[in-house]
Amino acid sequence: MESRTVPKSEIEVLSQEIDEDIGSYRIRAGQRVYYVTIATDVFDEDTMCRPYLLIPQLPDFPDTKWTIMQVSRKPDGSLTSDLSFEALPAVKTIWHPTTIDVLSLKKVKRHRSGVHEVLFSGLAAICKTACFGWQIPSIEHETYTYSVLEEYREPGDPVIAPAFLGHVMENGRVIGMLLEKLEGDFASMDDLPACRAALEDLHRMNIVHGDVNRYNFILDRSKEPVHVRLVDFEHAEPYEESKALEELQSLSSELAETTGRGGSVVVVDR
Repeated sequence: MESRTVPKSEIEVLSQEIDEDIGSYRIRAGQRVYYVTIATDVFDEDTMCRPYLLIPQLPDFPDTKWTIMQVSRKPDGSLTSDLSFEALPAVKTIWHPTTIDVLSLKKVKRHRSGVHEVLFSGLAAICKTACFGWQIPSIEHETYTYSVLEEYREPGDPVIAPAFLGHVMENGRVIGMLLEKLEGDFASMDDLPACRAALEDLHRMNIVHGDVNRYNFILDRSKEPVHVRLVDFEHAEPYEESKALEELQSLSSELAETTGRGGSVVVVDR
């Protein structure tokens, strides 16, 4: 019996990265997500870059649990595809009790590749995912950092990061995290004492942030004293006195930065 194929009307390109040789695509087909690689000589540049042109040209998607499709052309010029059922890399640091299927989250706004504002239980949240396998180590690292923050925080300690709402899953594997969406202002030089105190709180939790640009400090001025939280822990490292001192010493120059370098995509200024 021939397996069902997913109608092209139910296919959506979720992410794409194209270099000189290969186009890599993350594609929703029905209620599953698949990965497709296409050599750049298979289609013209417009087709490779524009999902509405690419999708009609793709081979049929069998409605089975394959993971990767490699699309190429035969010597006679006809299109062919090879399917792989190989298990894909996944985040292994799973510490939070909540898991959320990525396809269940309604996207509200795209901030950048792999970072979306979504709705979760009716509230805005930030979804950070690895769009492709090579991005898993970064998500793994940040997931682990949030687990350390949770481990070291004692009752009554200040909350210095967004709440970790759960692990984001795709086809049964963890590929990302769901975080509280913070509202507030980015830091400036006037906020140096409050930002320094927040950074010192982080150091006491045995973590060095690694990227103390002004956009990674979010200030809620509706509270007194002003509540500061840190975001984006992709570059966090275990505490070392020399590294902690270095980022404390660089803080004033980072807060004085006005070029937009390092602009955060997690929140927007009110």
